Amino acid sequence: MLNQTKRQVFILDKVKVNGEVTSKHLAEELNVSLMTINRDLKALAESGDVELVYGGAVYKKRDLSEYPMTIKSEVNAHGKKLIGEYCKQLVKPYSSIFIETGTTTFAVAQEIFRAENCTFYSNSLMVLSTLSKYEDISLFSVPGEYRELSQGFLGVQTIDYIKNFQFDLVFIGTEGITLDQGVTLPDEIDAYTKKAIIKQAKEVVLVADKSKFGIAHLYKINDVKDFDYIITDLPKDHESFKKMSQVTNIISVDE
Repeated sequence: MLNQTKRQVFILDKVKVNGEVTSKHLAEELNVSLMTINRDLKALAESGDVELVYGGAVYKKRDLSEYPMTIKSEVNAHGKKLIGEYCKQLVKPYSSIFIETGTTTFAVAQEIFRAENCTFYSNSLMVLSTLSKYEDISLFSVPGEYRELSQGFLGVQTIDYIKNFQFDLVFIGTEGITLDQGVTLPDEIDAYTKKAIIKQAKEVVLVADKSKFGIAHLYKINDVKDFDYIITDLPKDHESFKKMSQVTNIISVDE
């Protein structure tokens, strides 16, 4: 069990990435009482990092920066798994598939690797490490400059390399998505790499868990309408989902 200081650091990291947390889920995850969690949230609110809301808290500076994969991977893991499971049905046999960096795309890789006679390409270290454990697939590593925050290879080398290919299917992640600002990222090199990969795809699937909606960053990679599919765990009755469903093929895996 974490002590008070470590517990509050953990809670702050969660709320930074997810934008919000609930007292109930935190109490279950950390195996402490609701009273303890509420005291922690109150302390974080007094420091100015979060704002208390009914049943939990929201982050006041949710759109200012990126966070490491070690934090991101813990956020909404169940939702990302559901997204990955749905994506299996989008994969056709004998396809060339590119899986980009990110924790949601990583969840996709963990679910679709058994696709019949498919060839996989990736610039994600996490994806490559996982898929390399399976003998019955064709797997290719895409070069580039390693970026720790993305745990992947990005930049000029990556862009030059992929210009030689035309992928059947590409899975792309994002850090922010709104109808007006489109699909955005806080890092310029990451954004330009994703834009280049999209250009080499016959079909592009954006995978975005619900924590990414309503957030806009500096660098835009595409409009919402430009993706063939958007797969998310955002509920169908959410206002953002309703608006986006009018302009693109957005699919909810929310249970």
